[in-house]
Amino acid sequence: MGLSELAPTVVSMNDDTDTDDETVAGFFDRYATALSAVDLDALAECYAYPSLAVSRAGTLAISEPDQTRAFFGENAERYSTAGITGVRIRNLRPAYDHDGLWVGLADLENLDSDGQHVGTELNAYQLVLRDGRWAIAVTTPLDAPA
Repeated sequence: MGLSELAPTVVSMNDDTDTDDETVAGFFDRYATALSAVDLDALAECYAYPSLAVSRAGTLAISEPDQTRAFFGENAERYSTAGITGVRIRNLRPAYDHDGLWVGLADLENLDSDGQHVGTELNAYQLVLRDGRWAIAVTTPLDAPA
C-alpha cells in the first residue's frame, strides 16, 4: 500500500471552487513521501521562505531552503537509528481553512521497514497556498520537549 493510499481526506472550505490548486491532503501526502525518502530537495520545496519552527525551546526563523535541507539531513540518522524508515501523516484536524491559509494539527506516524507503527509525533502547521501548492509557513512539534 502506497502513502498516497493512506493519505487522509480533508474537507476544505475551498473544495467547492473550481481550481487546479493542490489539496491540503495532497500536500501532506507529498510531505510524507519526502520525509520517508529523506528527499532533502523535496522537503525544502514543502516550506515557504521565510518560515518559522516554533517549539517550547524557542523559535527558529528559516530563511532559505539550505537550512531546511541541513535540518532534515542532520535528523535522518537519528530516525534511522530508531528504526524509523517511513512516515504516514494522518488525522488532519483543520482549525482554519480559507483563502489560501490552512491552520491545523496532524499526526505523523513513524513506521518501521515493515510499515508497522513505531511512534507518533503531534505537530501543528500553518500552511500558505503559493502558486497553486501548499507550503509550511509555521511548524510546531507539540510533543517535543523544551
